[in-house]
Amino acid sequence: MVGIMNKTGTFRVMLFLSSFRAIICLNECVNITENRREARGIAGKRYLVFPQGSNVQLVYCLTLGTLAKPTGFFTMGITAGLAYELPHSNTVPFRKPAEVYHRRSRRDLYKKIEMMMNTRGENGRACVLKTLCLSGQRNRTQLPKGTFIQEILHSVFTLPGGAYDVDPKTHYERAHESTGDCHSKYSDCSGLF
Repeated sequence: MVGIMNKTGTFRVMLFLSSFRAIICLNECVNITENRREARGIAGKRYLVFPQGSNVQLVYCLTLGTLAKPTGFFTMGITAGLAYELPHSNTVPFRKPAEVYHRRSRRDLYKKIEMMMNTRGENGRACVLKTLCLSGQRNRTQLPKGTFIQEILHSVFTLPGGAYDVDPKTHYERAHESTGDCHSKYSDCSGLF
């Protein structure tokens, strides 16, 4: 019994010492990196970049299971996915406000959503424009009170504000800023969102 306790105690001491050594090494590595940055005169912002072609995917899966007679169990699944490209460069090619880049990337996303809905037999453009219109008209007092999916859709279908000469408004911005009745204006959409 003493031999087992001694081995366990020795193991704990060795584990502690190796962890302590790793922490000291990590601290030294961080200090060396900081000293090298200071020696080279590198200061300011650092950027997180990814290999070219990298993306992050948002996938929503819904599985419904039911008990059916006489065959037994029946399962139905619905999956929707979106892929966003990640930055592969730490520079911005042109000096434009960030809203311009956000608005352009959202427009690219809306085109992809339109194509996805067109493949499902819906009028993709009308549904995206209707959703943008409804999102733009949402009352500020309702903002944090929707369901999880409603809040995600509201975030996706809210365009950044501002008007810039380098980025003229498109039908997406006009729909988002519309003040009329969205349901009658975009009646070609059956109200998917």
